[in-house]
Amino acid sequence: MDDGEQVPVSAEDLLTSFFATAPVAAHPAIRARVPRVRAHLLTYLDTEAEDCLTNDELTLLHAERQLQPRDAVLRVVGAEALLVALPGFCHPAWLLPALADAHAQLRVVAALRDRLAEEPLGTDAVCLLRDVDAAVRRAQAVLDGSPAA
Repeated sequence: MDDGEQVPVSAEDLLTSFFATAPVAAHPAIRARVPRVRAHLLTYLDTEAEDCLTNDELTLLHAERQLQPRDAVLRVVGAEALLVALPGFCHPAWLLPALADAHAQLRVVAALRDRLAEEPLGTDAVCLLRDVDAAVRRAQAVLDGSPAA
């Protein structure tokens, strides 16, 4: 590793920091819903994010799950893998059942996307950010009952 390179921040550290400091997490309209959204996101990442990982990340994930299965994905991936996984978290099958919770979920995803955009990301970053934006818009349309959904 060059002197100028930094060790990538884990998704676990990113999410911990995000939920502790993000204005959206303290917003009065959604503050009470944030713990449900966070728990749901962690469940999603534990069960579905594997499909978004590279072969190297999968190798690390399987080794990490031998030691501690819960939240293993968060410990082995960084910002880019988290960003890749976010559109799936906006899929109607993963929206929280209560309408207000689902709206909070989408606001958290949008804020998390903005936070991840501040991290050093790969060359596909612009496309990944657009994918998250599009997924949030589609999910919002589903919640709003738009025929465009």
